[in-house]
Amino acid sequence: MGRELQKKKNRSSIPKVKHKPKSKRLHVLGNATVDANWDQTLTLSQNYRQLGLTSKLNTHTGGIERLGSQVKNNLCTALQAKDRLSVDSKLSASIAPSEVRIERDPSNGAILRVFHSHTLTPNPLDDPLNEILQVYDDDNPSAQQFGGIIPELEEQASMEVKKRPRQQSKREEQWISGLVKKYGEDFRHMARDRRLNPYQQSEGDLRRRVRTWKDKRN
Repeated sequence: MGRELQKKKNRSSIPKVKHKPKSKRLHVLGNATVDANWDQTLTLSQNYRQLGLTSKLNTHTGGIERLGSQVKNNLCTALQAKDRLSVDSKLSASIAPSEVRIERDPSNGAILRVFHSHTLTPNPLDDPLNEILQVYDDDNPSAQQFGGIIPELEEQASMEVKKRPRQQSKREEQWISGLVKKYGEDFRHMARDRRLNPYQQSEGDLRRRVRTWKDKRN
């Protein structure tokens, strides 16, 4: 049966619908500055990293309902977990051998600094913030390296948005013109006219609309 239907489709005079391949070019419609500095040859994450932006907040932004028991369990787990910023004075029982580079004082041979092979920056005091700051520097490069896009975005965000006054449509102007032609400034009878005012706009609303209509004409 399927073969007969396929033959019928092939004999049909209706042309087959051919879909155009979807373009992979990304157009950033939200901001012209980001669109001008966007590199089409890079991925989304690479562009965000290059521009000094981030696409992840590393936390929930909503949509998760937490029950009382879950909050209590999470609080107990957080209290029992080891603080990442705390400095443990106890030495580990098992220390794996590793290679380090030592900087000594040429006068007396005292050890000044120790450079570990797995660390990018010297950390002689085993500061837990050292790794965090290094990761931040790698993932979020300076905005000065990319043409100052971050200061420009901050300046745009700090600018006050100008509100555009509401414009009356041609149909609304014709409607207001008919009311003014019949009643003039009598807004009380305008509001009660069920034929010219079918939506029963109030006197105050009609007064504002007529004032806007007159300001545009003048």
